[in-house]
Amino acid sequence: MDNQKKCLYEKFGGDQQVSELIDQFYYKVLFDKLLRDKFLKADMSRVRYQQKRFFSQMMGDKNTQYTGRDLIEVHKNLNITNQQFDKFKTHLKNIAQDMEVPNQDIDELLQHVENHRDLIVFSK
Repeated sequence: MDNQKKCLYEKFGGDQQVSELIDQFYYKVLFDKLLRDKFLKADMSRVRYQQKRFFSQMMGDKNTQYTGRDLIEVHKNLNITNQQFDKFKTHLKNIAQDMEVPNQDIDELLQHVENHRDLIVFSK
């Protein structure tokens, strides 16, 4: 019963696991021809830091406040396509599976990410 009360962040394993997910994710992204161009000019340590905060808050961590720029502001000039967004989600899913995160938690994570598609994809 107790597991039902935990937010996704807690079920995931907290800060260390979220950090691991994001670090692994950007490692994969920077080797992905479809995605890496979007990050060539980015300060990756800053991107990872903000993404960790964003994911922690999105996954229900009450102690983390995302303080980065508005998602629309960040993404509107990057011409991100639905195909790229889908690839982003595929990387997340594969890494979470490698980390042995339960499938229902992965599905919940991917649904949270999907809910932000319209703030990130501007190249229809």
